[in-house]
Amino acid sequence: MKPLSKLVLLAVGIVPLVGAPVLAQAPDYDTIADNLVNGSLAVQPGETVVIGGGPSEIDLMAAIQVAVSKAGGQAVLTLNIPEANKRALLETPIEHLKQLPTAGLLLGKITDVFINVLSVEDPDLFADVPEERLAAFRQAGVPLTRAFNNMRFRSATLGQTGGIPTVAYAESVGADPEEIRTIFWQSVGVSADELTQKATQVAALMTDGSEIRVTSAAGTDLTFKLDRFPARINAGRTADVRAARGPANVWLPAGEAYGCAHGASVSGTLVVPKTTFRGVKVENLELTFKKGRVSKMSADSNSEMLEKFFAASSPKLKELSVVSLGLNPHSRTPTGSSYYSWEMSGMVTLGLGNSSWAGCENDSDAALTLHVPGTTLSIGGETVVKDGKLVK
Repeated sequence: MKPLSKLVLLAVGIVPLVGAPVLAQAPDYDTIADNLVNGSLAVQPGETVVIGGGPSEIDLMAAIQVAVSKAGGQAVLTLNIPEANKRALLETPIEHLKQLPTAGLLLGKITDVFINVLSVEDPDLFADVPEERLAAFRQAGVPLTRAFNNMRFRSATLGQTGGIPTVAYAESVGADPEEIRTIFWQSVGVSADELTQKATQVAALMTDGSEIRVTSAAGTDLTFKLDRFPARINAGRTADVRAARGPANVWLPAGEAYGCAHGASVSGTLVVPKTTFRGVKVENLELTFKKGRVSKMSADSNSEMLEKFFAASSPKLKELSVVSLGLNPHSRTPTGSSYYSWEMSGMVTLGLGNSSWAGCENDSDAALTLHVPGTTLSIGGETVVKDGKLVK
């Protein structure tokens, strides 16, 4: 869940992905809230803290509100209702969808900290929304995204790919609900100190001009160079984020080192055996890059949705812009499922389009994230991931 700005638009109700988890046993929300407020974000007395979530996250949001108050912060809660978001997209006159979301801009200016708690109850809720309407909405948010990426706040988002696991989401990726839930919370609990050490080690290899090669048995053979912007880490603590400008963002479960791709250097083929787009399965997606951009795209299923998406978006969506390496030792794919996430140890994630959240220069109105399991990745000729296993 990192497209657009990987962060705050979620908190102000602009990305309509929040739903209702209905799994058997809730975790200790008070402990989670304390870790978020005092560990990940170090909320200080007098700070304004915006807490965003959906109707089913009320109990967790309440626990976070209490933790913020105990730390001396001042909480503002925002509620995201996915069904209403879809109705708004479908029923609002398109000229209104094109308006700048000024409320979000004003909120960003007065906020010190954003906390987002996310889950997905209806994975394909927006699959049938006309692309024209989605494009109008995305393009209206571009100035807001650019403004947010230059503001100095802190943010923590609980829920990476797929958010906090729900039964509906687990079923959509072929995972056992309790297994995916157990993996998720174990991964959230990994020590930030442990993750910082590993992420810093990997990020140190990701230097300006280093050549990255990604290969896989499925047919991927892709090369590109890293851009001049320093690599960053996500170890779950904003204090560890070294950003020359813009916000300090973390996502939980944590465990990543990520850097910017030099778009013009990208060459070769990327093959993704299984992915989803707006909750719809796409199989054997193949992207061919020529002169830094996607020159050819094919898939065995549902490629027409992606074709419409690319056609309605900025040309910069066709550029590979960011690469992330997953480092979390407890995060893994549940047995027999197609669930993949950024932080999984050995996971290579490639992003097309907007990567301004990562400190990169691609500011497209759209983004596409592709998790590519089972790959081998080298940096400057040194193997870091081999057949989906972290070796550094």
